[in-house]
Amino acid sequence: MRELICSSKAPRGEGWRRGVLPLLVSVALLGTDALHSEVKAEALSPETASRIDAIITNRMEAAPFPGLAIAIERKGEVVYAKGFGKADLEQDVPVTIDTVFPIGSITKSFTGLALAQLVVDGKVSIEETAGHYLPDLPEPARSVKVRHLLNHTGGLVNYTDLPEFPYNSRKEFTREEMVGYFASKPLMFKPGTAWSYSNSGTYLVGLIIEKVSGVTYDEYIRTHILEPFGMSKSLYSDWTRLVPHRAHGYKKGKNGWQNGLQYDPVVPFSAGAIMSTVGDLLKYRRGVFASDKTSQAVRDVILTHDKLADGTEIMYTLGCLGETRFEGHRKIAHAGDIYGFSANYAYYPDDDLVIVITTNHQGGAFPPLSVEQKIAREMLGVPQPVVKSLPVPADFGTRVSGDYYFAPYRFGPEVHGFSFKDGQLYLNFGGTKSGGPALPLLYQGAGRFVSVVDDEHNVVFKPGKHGKPSTLTMQYYGGTFSAQQTAVK
Repeated sequence: MRELICSSKAPRGEGWRRGVLPLLVSVALLGTDALHSEVKAEALSPETASRIDAIITNRMEAAPFPGLAIAIERKGEVVYAKGFGKADLEQDVPVTIDTVFPIGSITKSFTGLALAQLVVDGKVSIEETAGHYLPDLPEPARSVKVRHLLNHTGGLVNYTDLPEFPYNSRKEFTREEMVGYFASKPLMFKPGTAWSYSNSGTYLVGLIIEKVSGVTYDEYIRTHILEPFGMSKSLYSDWTRLVPHRAHGYKKGKNGWQNGLQYDPVVPFSAGAIMSTVGDLLKYRRGVFASDKTSQAVRDVILTHDKLADGTEIMYTLGCLGETRFEGHRKIAHAGDIYGFSANYAYYPDDDLVIVITTNHQGGAFPPLSVEQKIAREMLGVPQPVVKSLPVPADFGTRVSGDYYFAPYRFGPEVHGFSFKDGQLYLNFGGTKSGGPALPLLYQGAGRFVSVVDDEHNVVFKPGKHGKPSTLTMQYYGGTFSAQQTAVK
């Protein structure tokens, strides 16, 4: 959960390097669930369905994922819904489309929607500061505007990245203890001048929702989103509660699979504490974008893009959604990653296409986003990428190697490093001297590289001329990030 949305660090351990796991057999689930009764089998050709099956089973082996559930909706009809692999490895329980998974930072979009409802009702102003609603909040967090909390431009440090934060603790926390980890820390930058993903801002938005509404975040989300949208299988995380069809979370250890941490839900709170099913996530999309349960005024708020002080438009909206383009198609999405689980929610509004994926593994070689993008290509009629392994020209590899500073957008570390050795270019998250694992990159020509474990993660270099630093653009977790070399080669 270090990022709750997704890990900002390179995958750890042997699994990310080798991606070895016996292929988990898919379970195409028939029967009683209402989602199955909605599936329009004729809407997908057998050839397309077969290719999607193959993508999932191949990606499950390579990531690896113990279990995965997926649902695809096109033009208001569910055209594909299946469970693959195991929800519980110890009890040999298969994943079904009823399986309940924590969805991590997809929760943020629920938080953004809740705040937008309160804005439209006149109960919250995004121009007010956090301290206006939370008077006990210390500086500098109290002076950050609500709008900057929503779209990661407030400069707050990300509490899950702090070395003093007890990341793997089973300890129970209070809201005050959680806020104490980040609220009085110096800001990373002046609010509104840069974008840096941080759970801390969304955490404070959850507290504002509680303060203004007079009910807990859990209660507000249940009564204003889950129940109105008919999401009967979704809930705020609670490990003491009996939850039918709950998946178990896993991580890869030296000796195979290990159980994920059963965390206190106060830790992710409004930044990542919701659990759901793929069917309910389809209902969520309908409730927000295709239902009178959400007013146009609320939709206008959640789809608002701010600009940074330098005029750069922010891809992340006030509704805590990433709005980008994928292969020329407009996409509204969010990913999630939390203590043994990962998920992805993607909506292509111009194509009336929704793809939702939930899994019970965190920190694999690549996230569910990578799987979703390959499936989206099948659904959108876009060819799959052809991965090459071309030799890297020695002078090019030498010139582009070094550390690169990401600004004004950054996701995780400010600096990524690239090293050239024995004809191979490597990526080091955090910089060439970070001590972390080096991820091999495959050269595709024209300055473009893809990750050896995830061809959806690519980097394009533009070597500097006449002693000037090189620059790069990186496609990573659905976003485009630019960086400049810190020293000229």
